[in-house]
Amino acid sequence: MVEHMSEDSSSLPDHLQPLLDHQLAFERAHLACLHAAETGDDDTLNRCRAERLNAMRALITARADAGADSAPDRDTLKKAAMAVLANETADTPE
Repeated sequence: MVEHMSEDSSSLPDHLQPLLDHQLAFERAHLACLHAAETGDDDTLNRCRAERLNAMRALITARADAGADSAPDRDTLKKAAMAVLANETADTPE
């Protein structure tokens, strides 16, 4: 199910729990696009954009299938994913 749990993600409503992996995939793809844009590597940026688009499509489809495409559900899911990413970043040794 969800590999990376945090206090914030574990408090997600049950109907949003299965969607967290999709949201995380999208957020990670988005961050990869930002990084590629910063480096000026057009080939990597184009690949990242394609991955982000695929992740977005999968996320939208999964939310619709779960009946979780309302604005409050989207906001809750995004906040939980950002909390997971923040926790991962904090746990990463420099």
